[in-house]
Amino acid sequence: MKRRLPWIIFSACFVLMMTSLVWLMVESRRSPALVVTASPSISRKPPATTQMPQPRPLSVPRQPDAAPAGASAAPAIATLNVPGSLPNEALLTFRTPEALAAFRDRASALGLEVLGYDLKLRSARIRFRDTSGLESDLNAHADDYTHVGPNYLVRIPGLPEPTAQPDTANAGGREPLRSQGLDMIGAAANRSGWGQGITVAVIDSGIAAHPSLKDAQITHIDLVNDGSAMNGHGTAMASLIAGNSESVGGVAPAAKLLDIRVADTHGDSNTALLSSAIVKATDLGARVINISLGSAGSSPVLEEAVRYAQSRNVLIVAAAGNEQQSSLSMPAGMPGVLSVGAVDATGTQAYFSNSGPGLTLAAPGVGIVSGYAENKLVIGSGTSQATAITSGVVASLLARGYYGPNIIPLLTRTAKPLSASKEAVGAGLIQITK
Repeated sequence: MKRRLPWIIFSACFVLMMTSLVWLMVESRRSPALVVTASPSISRKPPATTQMPQPRPLSVPRQPDAAPAGASAAPAIATLNVPGSLPNEALLTFRTPEALAAFRDRASALGLEVLGYDLKLRSARIRFRDTSGLESDLNAHADDYTHVGPNYLVRIPGLPEPTAQPDTANAGGREPLRSQGLDMIGAAANRSGWGQGITVAVIDSGIAAHPSLKDAQITHIDLVNDGSAMNGHGTAMASLIAGNSESVGGVAPAAKLLDIRVADTHGDSNTALLSSAIVKATDLGARVINISLGSAGSSPVLEEAVRYAQSRNVLIVAAAGNEQQSSLSMPAGMPGVLSVGAVDATGTQAYFSNSGPGLTLAAPGVGIVSGYAENKLVIGSGTSQATAITSGVVASLLARGYYGPNIIPLLTRTAKPLSASKEAVGAGLIQITK
């Protein structure tokens, strides 16, 4: 019995140990495990605060340098309410039309007012009182967004006061032509059939009835739609493109005009309206889009609209701007856009004409006679006029059978060389190809 006692004790201990082990396993299955959760985040970087003039700033993460493999990139976040933008507005872009539609459904609950949207560009223009609702939605639906940024003011450019002496950035040209400059570009000929079969979209302040356009075929679309009187700038541009009278002879009087009004009585518009107008003009068959207005800043929405047109062989002709700056207005400064500066009657860069890398060429833009609202004739100056004259040239070339993508190389190759730098006048003064 004494010999068996140690074995009995050992067996009892072993049974007790195994029983305890089984009990621990059962209890561990019954008890909830400790789970560590992480708050949702738009990116792996620490949040960067966007400075805002409102009491509460928009505090959202910025896009990381590289997205993890297999994950969607975080949305890019730009500072809102910057100079040159519409106050308390933002322009949002989404990854899909469905994401845009879902945002529109929840926007009012977030305290955000949707002022407009574009399904093709997957964009929404919103107004906010403060940024808390937008911040909340960005954090909750980060994968839906691609960009959040300001809605830039787009406007018909005015003219600065002439300087007493030519400034260092511009050559100081101010000698007026007092005509449409047709002799200067080699277009003094019978142009009655020029532009036949080509639609030129004039994205501007609207085209009013005018004697110089009485025979023109014009389709009108009003994206402003506020019932206010039209600014006469759009009528002036249309007359330089397709005017057909003794007073105003356009370069391509046989071209059809697609009038898309985006600028109000004061000549003001915005990036959202301009972008949608570019897409609409493309879808409605425009071969040339004349944009004699611009903004100080760019936007992914505007860039995508320009690419959309270019992918369909639509040529965008845009004004360099009249601010005496060393950079071009947008969209003139975008790749592939035919950007136009202005020269005076002597071929000197106009004192107001912006310079900058990528300027394509120059056209007459000082003392240009054109139509205007209320059946008026005016003498005006600007890269706007130079742009409209260039759009007429492009329409005439397309009507003659030139292939759209080849037109910019053709015009730069045949431009008349000028004494100024390429940043001031591009390849030179535009000329009609014989």
